[in-house]
Amino acid sequence: MAPRASKFDPLRTFKFRLRVADAAGGAPRTVAGVTRVSALGRTVAPTELKEGGDFLGARQNPGMVSYDDVTLEWGLSADRTLEEWANAVARVHEDPAGVSHFKRTVFLDVYDLAGNPQDRESRPVLSYKLHRCWVTKYVALPELNAESGGVGLQSVTLRHEGFERI
Repeated sequence: MAPRASKFDPLRTFKFRLRVADAAGGAPRTVAGVTRVSALGRTVAPTELKEGGDFLGARQNPGMVSYDDVTLEWGLSADRTLEEWANAVARVHEDPAGVSHFKRTVFLDVYDLAGNPQDRESRPVLSYKLHRCWVTKYVALPELNAESGGVGLQSVTLRHEGFERI
């Protein structure tokens, strides 16, 4: 007997879409060709509270929350959306008043097997919104090697200030 497929089955990780809001904060644009997105995670640091007269140990409470950087990879392509964003962030120190909106909102949409990320009418089964992202690392050109037959990957690493499931 074959296993049943239901809406509670685990989702596949190869059907996703990445959307990035434009510099003015307008409607998010789908970034074509992104092949890999690193894991989305956060860590809550513990805070110890020691009470006078309590010799059994310190109390543990949640402290500062930190969010993992997100790395995006894609094959060398003509789409310059992420490259232009990375260039804008690099210019912040050259002219702080001239560069505005270098932090952007990013959406990560996940689809089930029946969904189609290329179809604008298809709805994702899972979406996350990453708040106030900016590019911390940009790899414009990967290592080039005439002896390999691999695909060249560009990448950006994003720092963000939190995420939420929408």
